[in-house]
Amino acid sequence: MRTVGALLRAAWLSAMSYRLQSVLSLLTLWVTVIPVFFIANALQPLAASAIRNEGQQYFPFMLIGTFAVSLISTCVATLPGAVEGGVSSGFFEGLLMTRASRLGILAGLSAYPILWAVFRGVLMLTAGVLLGARVHVASVLPALGILALLVVVHWSIGLVGAAMIVAFRTTGPLSQAVVVASTLLGGAYYPTSVIPSWIQNLAAFVPAAYGLRALRRVLLDGASLASVARDVTMLSAFTVGIFIVGALAFRAALRYSSRNGTLSL
Repeated sequence: MRTVGALLRAAWLSAMSYRLQSVLSLLTLWVTVIPVFFIANALQPLAASAIRNEGQQYFPFMLIGTFAVSLISTCVATLPGAVEGGVSSGFFEGLLMTRASRLGILAGLSAYPILWAVFRGVLMLTAGVLLGARVHVASVLPALGILALLVVVHWSIGLVGAAMIVAFRTTGPLSQAVVVASTLLGGAYYPTSVIPSWIQNLAAFVPAAYGLRALRRVLLDGASLASVARDVTMLSAFTVGIFIVGALAFRAALRYSSRNGTLSL
């Protein structure tokens, strides 16, 4: 935790040296929320029946989807980007030579962008509430637990990407493929039930589909965790499985790079 805290503080200090950029990032939330508000209200009559099991209002439904896509993109891309920059500068290799745990280093390198994305998402949802979106405040804690699973599972995919950076210096289309799959098959802007049947089965392999469905039912409908147990269980299974794959891939990548002389460990 000390490693994560130290790297998080360093990233915070670096971000605060560009305060105008941070302020503009928050102000642009309204540029995102207001068009979503008008679009969602226009589509409400058409979407009402499709989303009846995931909230009665299309506006908060879309807000959560917009937030999720942004967060998923950050979680998947941040760690590979940080590792790539660190490898190029030698900073990452220097970190690996310290006594800090490798997991702590990786978590610390990606902590600030992910927390910032979560903070922006919370502000986005707050703005939505001010514009009339209805959420169940009593369900915030269970919703945060589901959100944490969404973060970890996609961070774990980013861990696979970081392993590819270490070994091959590229992630290929990994990040883009995950974001596109989460958007089109994960139910970001429409429930997975309306996806054409010939590709609907593919949604079963998209972690975001389970997380978004559970998150909306809990936060927008006030459903209990017991009622979304299947989705949470599937999301947890994806989280554990992908994390193990990512950890093994990163370990193998370090060995590969050390053996080939591209990293000195």
